[in-house]
Amino acid sequence: MAKAVVALCSAILLLGAGFHLYWGFGGRLGAGVALPRREDGTPAIEETAVGAMAVGLILVLVLLLVLGFAGVVRLPVPQQLLNACIVVWAFIFMARALSWSRYFGLFKQVRATRFARYDTWFYSPSCLLLGLGFFYLALSQAAD
Repeated sequence: MAKAVVALCSAILLLGAGFHLYWGFGGRLGAGVALPRREDGTPAIEETAVGAMAVGLILVLVLLLVLGFAGVVRLPVPQQLLNACIVVWAFIFMARALSWSRYFGLFKQVRATRFARYDTWFYSPSCLLLGLGFFYLALSQAAD
């Protein structure tokens, strides 16, 4: 079961990292629904290539963390530290998914924008899956 969770989490992270890096290099596919917008249609967050690249690189590092945790790649880090990082990222992804933020998360207030629809059906559920998957991996490691 843990292998399936690692594969699912890796696929989600790879997809997310790929899109963010693509946007960082100037790609436009999907960019119109990548950031939250206010009710009047104005951006709630400023779009920057540096921001997209930063998120993409962070997601690549989290992917490496998962692969290192699972033993797919060898990282020069103690397993206890990898386990702690997995738990931290589980909380981060759960917080993103279950956020009471105005613009994102399953409990968001602004729901009528294109971003909000994508967030409800794709972005927040992906973060929820990552958070639950990371918790599962941490708990399965603790049971070993």
